[in-house]
Amino acid sequence: MSSSHDSRPLPLRPRPYPARQDGHAPYPGTKVLVLDADPQWARATARQISDLGCGTLAPALDDCLRHLDTEAWDVIVIGPSPLPDEILARVEAESGAYLLGCDATQVSPQRVHAYLSSNPDSTSLRHALGRALESSLLTHENARLKQALAHRHSFGSMHTRDEATAAALEVARSVAKTRANVLLSGESGTGKTLLARILHENSDRSGGPFVTVNCGSLPGNLLESELFGHLKGAFSGAHQDRQGRIEAAHGGTLFLDEINSASLDLQVKLLRVLQERVLTPVGGNTEVTVDVRLVTATNQDLGTEIQAGRFREDLFYRIHVVSIEMPPLRRRMGDLTALCDLFIDRFAQDYGKSVRGVSDECLAVLAGHDWPGNIRQLENALERGVLMATEDELLPEHLGNEILEAVGWHPGQPSPGSLSAGLAQLDQLPSLREALEDPEMAIITRALEICSGNRKDVAAMLDINRSTLFNKMRKYGLMDLRFQ
Repeated sequence: MSSSHDSRPLPLRPRPYPARQDGHAPYPGTKVLVLDADPQWARATARQISDLGCGTLAPALDDCLRHLDTEAWDVIVIGPSPLPDEILARVEAESGAYLLGCDATQVSPQRVHAYLSSNPDSTSLRHALGRALESSLLTHENARLKQALAHRHSFGSMHTRDEATAAALEVARSVAKTRANVLLSGESGTGKTLLARILHENSDRSGGPFVTVNCGSLPGNLLESELFGHLKGAFSGAHQDRQGRIEAAHGGTLFLDEINSASLDLQVKLLRVLQERVLTPVGGNTEVTVDVRLVTATNQDLGTEIQAGRFREDLFYRIHVVSIEMPPLRRRMGDLTALCDLFIDRFAQDYGKSVRGVSDECLAVLAGHDWPGNIRQLENALERGVLMATEDELLPEHLGNEILEAVGWHPGQPSPGSLSAGLAQLDQLPSLREALEDPEMAIITRALEICSGNRKDVAAMLDINRSTLFNKMRKYGLMDLRFQ
């Protein structure tokens, strides 16, 4: 890009943008603001730009700020005559527009996309506008993609739009390649087993075994034999030597689910394995060296278990070098639609069904449930729904009585959480204007947050023109909000 000390126009080349039919104006619908202290120069340049199909304005200096504040501009042309500092500062703050500058422009070079001569002809104007609009399209497309990525975080096969879950996945990503022991906490069905496997698959042990043991599914004596192995004759029924699951995980990852269920005696033996990296099979005397990366999970508060004397504090500190909490489904409802799509696609393929998604009413029922069984329960409900569905969409009646009774849904009534259901609980109503202002303000504020304050992007997201957006922002006192 040329510096402010080099006013020579950039070399002109045929531009691929924009594609148009012969005889059509090259830039229809583009809004261009021309600013200069010399009104004759501004009007003459504006006329040339108008011939290209642009909506062009060359206001008097005392009217510039009003047009900058109330209207959206794709391109701003800064003329050769110096402008007042107040106007220049406002132009620099206009992040949604691309700037074209002439020789004496006082706008910082980083903000000027291309330079024009003091007396630009229609050809140089056309090509400069083309460069600006091409870059504008790329910038907005990149912003859209970044926005989409910012709200859909992933690690392995786990995806989320929820901030707490995204933070958990980021911690998992950062420790995956280390050998640090990881403790996963959270309610049953929140995806701890899946995350443990993803940790293994993204570690430097991914070529080794991934061994899972559910400590809550076996009584103490059988759990010890399952983990440590046993020799023939070690106890009644031990008819042959058997390798334990810890040894089987050598060189890989051992995942102990519901670690809180392990007996205190077994906890002592697990602590020795972690400290000395050796184990002794049940009924044996010979030590076996093991190298495993340990990932554990619990659905109980281990701090409470320690105070109650049911869990060893020294083992606790060994297993939770890194602790990751998986939020329950009821706290990550932003992922509900994506989870529904994932499970429905899978089960539709498995069972040869034509179901492609959930109806709005069915989604409202799902969103109204608190999901004590979390994602696992949702998966089961959707599997049943796909099996029962006879249409392309999942309907509430396909989910089964357990879900419908839990949310109090009956055929013909408003969906839980819907506007109709909420209004049915009210005896008196506010004025329509008052009722609509709060959600409108909330929607605009959230859109500004998502778009980092870029008003052009906000207007596009909300499908309104920028003049309407500016008026509403001014109405709700949002003009001075600042976003990173």
